[in-house]
Amino acid sequence: MFIDKKSVWVVVADSSACRLYQLHKHPAKLELFKALSHPENKLRDLELTSDKPGRYRGGADAGHGAFSQQTDPKEIKIDDFSREIARELDSGRKSNAYDALILISPPRVNGRLFQHASKHVKDLVAHNIEKDLVHLNDRDLLSFIDAYIDIPR
Repeated sequence: MFIDKKSVWVVVADSSACRLYQLHKHPAKLELFKALSHPENKLRDLELTSDKPGRYRGGADAGHGAFSQQTDPKEIKIDDFSREIARELDSGRKSNAYDALILISPPRVNGRLFQHASKHVKDLVAHNIEKDLVHLNDRDLLSFIDAYIDIPR
């Protein structure tokens, strides 16, 4: 699908990294202007929390056991990172830095981004690609986008 907007941002994200690009069309190129990173999101749950759950001992009839966490600490970190990306996109929207967005992220992260993004940001998403492409270099990412979307030359 052809994008006929003046200023297009490309957002490539996963659960621990996000790169924001300005898409230039003549000639087609990506210009990285911001990178966000939360390397702790790659840690295992055990590395994010204490090594043992808390313990309790009830009265004579109540028994004993261990406390368990209600939410996964890794999920909380990923949710916080998604919220940070959504704030960055809203800030760019408020300053009229872009007219359209191309959002590329795996389904799990994509859902969280849409959960935290404002309605105004969601309205500017021209393409929502649910793929994990954060590992691609700029040239390969541009080639993927060019094959997926008709970038005018």
